[in-house]
Amino acid sequence: MLLEISPLCSSKRARTRDQLLVAAQSLLMTHTAAALSIRQITDHAGVVHATFYNYYQDVAALVADLGELLGTNHAATIAGLNQAFADPALRFARVTRQTLRMVAEEPGFGRLIFDVGLPPDSLVSVLRLRLKLDLAEGMQDGRFSRSDLDLTTSMVSGAISGLALDLHRGILSLTAIDPATTRSLEFLGLDPTVAAALGHEPIPFPLTPALPMRWLALPPIQPPAGSVP
Repeated sequence: MLLEISPLCSSKRARTRDQLLVAAQSLLMTHTAAALSIRQITDHAGVVHATFYNYYQDVAALVADLGELLGTNHAATIAGLNQAFADPALRFARVTRQTLRMVAEEPGFGRLIFDVGLPPDSLVSVLRLRLKLDLAEGMQDGRFSRSDLDLTTSMVSGAISGLALDLHRGILSLTAIDPATTRSLEFLGLDPTVAAALGHEPIPFPLTPALPMRWLALPPIQPPAGSVP
């Protein structure tokens, strides 16, 4: 597990934690999580072996922290796509497209999510919460015709995860993202013409986050409206 870190810790401590996570990300581009050793991580990070234990109990704890960092990084990326738009269908379309673009445009994200042994819900837990809030609002105001919130959330988040995997594997190309988003909107009950307009909306998406990820590089994140702290 991640060891408790006092809020009074120095920035040097925070930087060292990021060094370990950056080293792990670099190694995971050629290794699986199960193949990593503490010695490899500390050597790659340029810190002494004992330093590791000031932050993590074992490699599994570091990998869990990296999974949390991945989810938080994605939450920060999609946060700006949600705040300014009253239409939950528009928010759903933009979040879906950005999530899939992240995997398609940066193969390292796909590797971390699918190939190396990070916690399987690293991305999905954040995505599911965001989708559930938008789906609930869309169902309440009649924008979406589906009525079973939990089932619909599971089906949609599962479909997005499957699409992300196929994009990572090269089964689908970047050009499949907009049609896939359109199909998802149709499944939720939107008119095909409206769904196509939202699924292909020409907007400047945020830049895909760069790897390696660092906790210190993340902006402050406000929890989605309606979420429970």
